[in-house]
Amino acid sequence: LANTFDDLRSSIDDMRAAFGMGPISLEQMSSFINASLRGFAEGGLGGERTEEELEKAMKIYVDAYAVHYLEKTCIYEGLPEVLQKLKDGGARLAVYSNKMADYVKKICLKLYGEDTFDILMGPDGITPKPDPMGALIVAGKWGIDPSEIAYVGDSVTDMKTGLAAGMHTIGVSWGFTAREDLAAAGAHYIVDTRPELLELLEKLA
Repeated sequence: LANTFDDLRSSIDDMRAAFGMGPISLEQMSSFINASLRGFAEGGLGGERTEEELEKAMKIYVDAYAVHYLEKTCIYEGLPEVLQKLKDGGARLAVYSNKMADYVKKICLKLYGEDTFDILMGPDGITPKPDPMGALIVAGKWGIDPSEIAYVGDSVTDMKTGLAAGMHTIGVSWGFTAREDLAAAGAHYIVDTRPELLELLEKLA
């Protein structure tokens, strides 16, 4: 839905700087881009770290992301039109991210407005992705079987989450993960363009 990479990276760099470390490389960052908050602290610092160090790192990251989260984050072109057509066709739309819920809401409302999504969630208080708990909570809120939901994502973590929840998993190749990695993660479908995504979702409906 949104390219958040640069703002996440800026926040990670602020965290690393507090530990006397230089900017993170693209390769390092890509290895944990869809991790939870703790995963960002672990991946961003690297190596063996004490619990005290990780707690410090997470706090620094949270404070940094509060500054950076909408500096460069932007919509992937063409998605507003896809989402509007889905809404017009009666689809219900939810966002479940490993970002903190407050930022899931702030980012989605800023980029897509108040009327696009029915549910906006982060992993606050529950086990983060790839655990399926959050995805199953969405299904429960809607009162429908998970098999009736299409789980769309751009990461191996997303594909694992959707599969564990018993949902149709759709990998999109315009995010942070290579097409072959999405396939290896077990994605039921992989699409390369926004029109392909819309066409597939309409077929599955």
